Amino acid sequence: MTYRVAVRALAFLGVLVAVAALVAGARDASSATAELRLDGIVFRPELALTPAQQQRGLMYRKRAPVDGMLFVFAQATAGGFWMKNTLVPLRIVFFDTAGKRVRAMTMTPCTKGPCRIYSPGKRYRFALELRASDARPALRLGPPAALRRLVVSAG
Repeated sequence: MTYRVAVRALAFLGVLVAVAALVAGARDASSATAELRLDGIVFRPELALTPAQQQRGLMYRKRAPVDGMLFVFAQATAGGFWMKNTLVPLRIVFFDTAGKRVRAMTMTPCTKGPCRIYSPGKRYRFALELRASDARPALRLGPPAALRRLVVSAG
C-alpha cells in the first residue's frame, strides 16, 4: 500500500468515527430522560435542556413520547411555544419554579406558517408537552430536589 492510499484510508476512517460519534451523541441527547413525579406518580419525560433541544422539541415526530417532553429553563420565562412542523396534537402544561401548575393548554399541529403562539400569560420554569389525549391532571411536578438539579443542567 502506498503512503497516499494509507493516508486516505486513515482520513476516511477518522471521518467515519466522527460521524458515528455525532450520531450516537444526537441520539442520546434527544432521548435523555429524568425520573420525576407528576401528581405524585413516577414518570420519565424526555428532556429539552439546551436551546437547540428546546427549539427542536417534538417537531417531525409521528408520535409524542408516552411521558411527554419536559422543557427546563435556566431562568423563569414568559415566552410562548408554537407547533411549527409538529405533526401531533399536544397538551402543554406550564409549571413555576416550585413545580406548581400555572396553566395548561391544548395545541394543534401547524405545518405551514404563520403558526399560533401558545403563551401561558404568566412566568414559568418548566413546560411539559404531553399527548393531547393524556388525561393526567398535571397539577404538580417534582420532587423539588430533582427540579433544582435539572435547572442547573439547563442552558
